[in-house]
Amino acid sequence: MDRWGVVALADEPAALIAAFVAHHLDLGADEVHVCLDRPNPEARDLLARVPGAVLHDAGEDGWAFSNGYRPVKHLGRQKYHASRMLAETKLDWLVHCDADEFVLPTTGESVAEVLSAVRHGASWVKIGVAERTHLDDLPAADIFSGVFRRPWAGFTARGGVIYDDAALALLNKGLCGHNLGKCAVRSGRGLFIGVHRPMREWSGGGRDVSYDGTAKLELLHYDGLTELHYALKMMRRALNAMAKNPPSHAPQRQLQFEAMAGAAHNARALHAQWLAAKVIDAKQARVLEREGVLARFDPQIAARTARVVGAVDLSPAGFDRALLAHEAALFARASQAFGFDPAPLVAA
Repeated sequence: MDRWGVVALADEPAALIAAFVAHHLDLGADEVHVCLDRPNPEARDLLARVPGAVLHDAGEDGWAFSNGYRPVKHLGRQKYHASRMLAETKLDWLVHCDADEFVLPTTGESVAEVLSAVRHGASWVKIGVAERTHLDDLPAADIFSGVFRRPWAGFTARGGVIYDDAALALLNKGLCGHNLGKCAVRSGRGLFIGVHRPMREWSGGGRDVSYDGTAKLELLHYDGLTELHYALKMMRRALNAMAKNPPSHAPQRQLQFEAMAGAAHNARALHAQWLAAKVIDAKQARVLEREGVLARFDPQIAARTARVVGAVDLSPAGFDRALLAHEAALFARASQAFGFDPAPLVAA
């Protein structure tokens, strides 16, 4: 049976990092590599005695892949760490995703069985995304509750049947975040890993690397673990957009963070945008189910975390408290730049 692991660049509260590691180890990963974008002593403490959990400090290798220079952009650092781990791993496969993305088998097979069945000539498989949304689960029991929307090919033509104009403007193929999925890459083939797919050249686009389509795996994307977390992600992107050579985004994503920044002082408007982007009702759910793009997975992330790591506070209120502390400097920047007041969005 093929052996597999996971790599992610992470700059999140320790509880999320612990859950990310525990979930994948409990699914059978031999190693989960978390590359900390900045020091996180609490995450190290939580995972210090967990076999298979490997935490790396950014730049611990002297940034050897980039001639000693730290990539300025977040996406560049993601690519750097994933490519470095792929070059060093003794495993057969390495999954690259973010710390708010959780792989889940969907056909009764294990991750190892799915990957072992991939034809030898294929160097990678795509893991399709399913983005968490809320349906009759608020207030949430933990930060991982909800149902999942997959990319909807018919969204442009039929999305107006169930979504109002506010939601339609924010969604791309029916999702708030990316619809491209992530990848599992076979080791030992001299490849680099980009954000969504592998490449033969460091600066390549990856379109020439043989693959086997979409694997029998889902990538559960928690694009905003809480209302506060989603708002802060949008504030971060709005701040980044003010910098020289800002990252590019889909128009819908750009509208999300521009609208959030523009209404940063208005808690009611921020809440309304979160509802439009992240919450559906029963009627909408029925239509999405008929379209085949709504899934009701039970990934049991909290149970896996307790089994592998022990007691970790995964409540929305606990996560928001940790987020306020972990991102104090970012909250201050958003307050100064946009007048953002996080207090009304904090989970009770």
